[in-house]
Amino acid sequence: MPVSSLRIEAIEWTDERVDHIRTRTKRLGLADVDIDPEWATEAVMDIYRLAGPAGSGDSLQVIGYSRSCGMILKVWLFPKDIEEGEWYGASACVANKTNQRQYENRKEERNDKRSVHRFD
Repeated sequence: MPVSSLRIEAIEWTDERVDHIRTRTKRLGLADVDIDPEWATEAVMDIYRLAGPAGSGDSLQVIGYSRSCGMILKVWLFPKDIEEGEWYGASACVANKTNQRQYENRKEERNDKRSVHRFD
């Protein structure tokens, strides 16, 4: 199934995965950021999100903006029920500079397309 046709309706975070993203600074150092699962879910549901294959099977990586934390995040998902648009959250981090640029470009492109529509 093409990524563009995949629905994302709900994200479920298991206790283990919540612990994983909330303790990034313990594992990776203070330069990293602990991520709240609500932020990650918010980023996945962003209307400007970018989604692509995460490398294995039907897993996805999604880049989106979380208003709650004010950052662009990268979130990894794996399917729970693809046909229903239900996913498990696997991991999340602050998007790197390249991903942030990709997100901003996508947002600009979509906004440009909206401004082209005219009513005569």
